[in-house]
Amino acid sequence: LELATAAPLVAAFSEFDDSPEAWAKYDKITFAELCAKLGVSKRLYDEVFEPMILTGLFAPGNQCSAAAALGMAYFFVLKEQTAFDVKWCRGNVGE
Repeated sequence: LELATAAPLVAAFSEFDDSPEAWAKYDKITFAELCAKLGVSKRLYDEVFEPMILTGLFAPGNQCSAAAALGMAYFFVLKEQTAFDVKWCRGNVGE
């Protein structure tokens, strides 16, 4: 059920085509604001999207434009799929 709150974000991602128009549209707000506006749950944002933004853009989602985040996802998910390999740890990362 938690994942269902990401559906509108998936729609925004599919709309983002890396064009100048897409950058202009999504560069006006932060990624955190976009997620809140689209109804992404806080838990899903904190546990999935924020770590991905921190890893990919080296800054929290409230300091990155939505265009930068969607552009990163566009690059890794659609253009260079072999360059991005997500591994979820089990337990504490220090173990």
